[in-house]
Amino acid sequence: MANNNKILNKQIFKKWWFWVIVVVVLGIIGLTSGGGNQPNDTTADNGDNSSQTTGTLPVVDKADYTDKEGLVAFKDLASKGYTVTAKYVNEAVPATNQDFTEQFTSADVNSCSDRLGFDAYTVSDLTQTGDSIALTLGNTPNSSQTCPAGTTDDLN
Repeated sequence: MANNNKILNKQIFKKWWFWVIVVVVLGIIGLTSGGGNQPNDTTADNGDNSSQTTGTLPVVDKADYTDKEGLVAFKDLASKGYTVTAKYVNEAVPATNQDFTEQFTSADVNSCSDRLGFDAYTVSDLTQTGDSIALTLGNTPNSSQTCPAGTTDDLN
């Protein structure tokens, strides 16, 4: 009887084979309970080498915004509900790189001076992740200092 008490008094969780069984059972449960399901945020390719995770807003066509005036593209996308950032990127002169998001947010697309102040910054790339869009801006020299059509001439 003393031998039976020793076996019953030993705790089963101290046995190595018990833990092997626990790991195998948990692994089987994990596989059968959806461990192989795709997450909600999946990456999709819209055919123009920009990727996006699933969001509530539609995938934008990069071609619709490439070479467009940065401020105009920023305001257009923001008005559609996207969260937009805009950064000027110059690989040759990294010190000139800057984030225009704050300036574009407070600028008015209908103001001549705002448009002339930013008209050289055009969209060179667009990356969409869900409902967020990152605009990469390049500098396109523009010697035209005339107010764009439809803007107020507040320079006078």
